[in-house]
Amino acid sequence: MTPSSNNSSFRAVPRTGVIYVMAEAAARGFAYGHPDWANLGQGAPETGPLPGAAPRVHSITLDDRAHEYGPVGGTMAMREAVAALYNRRYRRGMGSQYSAENVAIAGGGRTALTRLAAALGEIHLGHLLPDYTAYEELLEVFKAFVPIPILVRPEEGWWLSPRRLRETIVGSGLGAVLLSNPCNPTGQLVEGGDLRAWVETCTHLGCALILDEFYAHYVYEGEEAGRTVSAACYVEDVDRDPVVLVDSLTKNWRYPGWRLKGWTVGPRTSSSG
Repeated sequence: MTPSSNNSSFRAVPRTGVIYVMAEAAARGFAYGHPDWANLGQGAPETGPLPGAAPRVHSITLDDRAHEYGPVGGTMAMREAVAALYNRRYRRGMGSQYSAENVAIAGGGRTALTRLAAALGEIHLGHLLPDYTAYEELLEVFKAFVPIPILVRPEEGWWLSPRRLRETIVGSGLGAVLLSNPCNPTGQLVEGGDLRAWVETCTHLGCALILDEFYAHYVYEGEEAGRTVSAACYVEDVDRDPVVLVDSLTKNWRYPGWRLKGWTVGPRTSSSG
């Protein structure tokens, strides 16, 4: 639907990033399955099975009860599965473990991020420039918080050092920071001691660290190429430390067409279900 030019009830929503490219390509004849076109902008075309990878899921069976409205925060079984995944991968041997109450399920990664933005209070929210293009539009919609851009430069390696993160939180009075790691579009990865320092800095200063980890499987450098990276490794107390992680089936599990499952993992509250 396109609002008419004389209807002031709707604002003009700009096409940015992938949406702009897809619209322009479609106007020039692009269509899925067309032999002369391939959509490289969204990680396509699909490659099919990969050597050593788990078999691809081609179909699912739904219980009749699944056609009813589900819980807003996701089914308990799904939430438990996500919590178990993080505990198994990143928190083995640690006393504090994620549970279903630390997880909320959403209809995709973008929906999970939108819910987070809608839940933020009257704070200053820091976000990097450059970073995921959808952040700009997302952060403009909600008026409760004030977006504070944090410029990272090529001469700095496109990254935010723990020292500069601390200075920015204190200097700008940030109540939360939104970052993608690995970063889209720069590809910058923060891990190890630096990622630990990010978590410890935000925890010490009481600043929420919201990490978009949609590309956590896309690590190709180092002796352990192919490993996954998550700030979940460095959270001391899953119910106290203000670290919120966002992921989905889209990128890391290669199911972008399943616009079904995204999730947030973070501290539970007394009102979480």
